[in-house]
Amino acid sequence: MLILHVDMDSYFASVEQQANPHLRGRPIVVSGRPDIHSVVAAASKEAKRYKIRSGMTTRDAQKLCPQVVFVPGDPDKYETVTRRFVEILTRYTPQVEVYSIDEVFLDVSQEAPRWGGPLALAQRIQADFREELGEWITSSIGIAPNKMLAKLAVERAKPGGVAWIVPEEVPAVLTETLVDAVCGIGPRITQRLASMGIRTLADLGRFPAGRLKHAFGVYGTVLSLWGQGLDPNPLLPYWQEEEVKSVGHSHAIPRVLRHPDGARSVLLYLCDRTARRLRAKGLVGRVIHYGLRDIRMRCTGAQRALEVPTDNEETIFRMALDLIADRGGFPAETTLVGVRVCDLGRKLETPRPLFPGDRRR
Repeated sequence: MLILHVDMDSYFASVEQQANPHLRGRPIVVSGRPDIHSVVAAASKEAKRYKIRSGMTTRDAQKLCPQVVFVPGDPDKYETVTRRFVEILTRYTPQVEVYSIDEVFLDVSQEAPRWGGPLALAQRIQADFREELGEWITSSIGIAPNKMLAKLAVERAKPGGVAWIVPEEVPAVLTETLVDAVCGIGPRITQRLASMGIRTLADLGRFPAGRLKHAFGVYGTVLSLWGQGLDPNPLLPYWQEEEVKSVGHSHAIPRVLRHPDGARSVLLYLCDRTARRLRAKGLVGRVIHYGLRDIRMRCTGAQRALEVPTDNEETIFRMALDLIADRGGFPAETTLVGVRVCDLGRKLETPRPLFPGDRRR
């Protein structure tokens, strides 16, 4: 099997730079207003040189780079460009899985030979992007026998390159790759694995599968396979997507944002992402649900139905704020925020979308 992982570089920021020549070559951040503890949604390549990263506050970004330019996010613009690059990819194969708004997997096992091999195919895709999307919208492409390894390969390719992990290289890759490099192995699992003497994927592959299953349940089997360089997760083409029952996001809040204003800004960011996913799927939802967790691990949550289904971030945000206010407001220290839209239906006169929107991270 030959899997390509296409990851768009600094996506939101690159789209803005392509759309506005005055932003090109400058450190820019896509976010809300910088004066209300907004969160960095995306940083341009130039901003990343100042160590500005997604998820930090706009105030921290401005401290790192006083000349940074803040640009308000435009989800509809990004979705339009995503539709365009997905359409380009479907010219090469129908086996296209849209992992998120800026990441796509392709199975090119059948198609690669006719294009001169996977490297030539990847470079052709990048050339198509430059020609049809613009010089400032670039991509990195990882090639490997499965999705897990292709995602590791794309990290080697960044920014703007192509990297191929051939089968003969897999043992060396497993030996040198720390477990937390795999999407799906977060800090808590990494810590538990470390307590078992497991640091690298090779360590994971050598560890008895039965003990992993005992420690992690069914997920232990997945971990064991990853440690052997295998991936049980199949590629799911966008046209085979199952109907979802809810759309939402949750986010663990960094220390600097655990105050009520910070938690509120994170909630706004999550509502924006949720609404963007709804529009990408051509869906609207009637029920809004929120969840909070405080520093003492106490959780609260509630939901309420709207009179009219929505895919609008402001409507979702206002309803979530009302629900939170009804229960006394944000805790003094909020460690996790989540929002979810349920009771979904197809938006009238909306064609089925090419891509399902964000599924990570």
